[in-house]
Amino acid sequence: MEQETTQKILSRHEKEMGIQIAEMEKYKWICSSQQGCDIGKSAYFDWIQKYGQKVRDWLESLSDEEIDRLYNAISERVKHYILEKAH
Repeated sequence: MEQETTQKILSRHEKEMGIQIAEMEKYKWICSSQQGCDIGKSAYFDWIQKYGQKVRDWLESLSDEEIDRLYNAISERVKHYILEKAH
C-alpha cells in the first residue's frame, strides 16, 4: 500500500487558531516563570478572558499574507498540532 503524500492546505481560520495557540503558550510560559512553577491550563483560560476577543479581532483585520507570515513564525510543535486537527 502506498503512503499518501498529500499535504493538507490550511484554511485561514486554522492558521489563526495556530497563532492564537502560540500566543496562549507564550502567556503560559511568562505566567509560569513569574510564579516559579507550571501554572497549567489556568493560563489558557486567563488568556482567553483577557486577550481572546482582542486577538481574534486583530487577526481578522490582517491580510492573508500577514496571517501566513505570522503562522510561519510559530513553533513547529503548534504547527504539527494544527495539521493533526485540520479538516
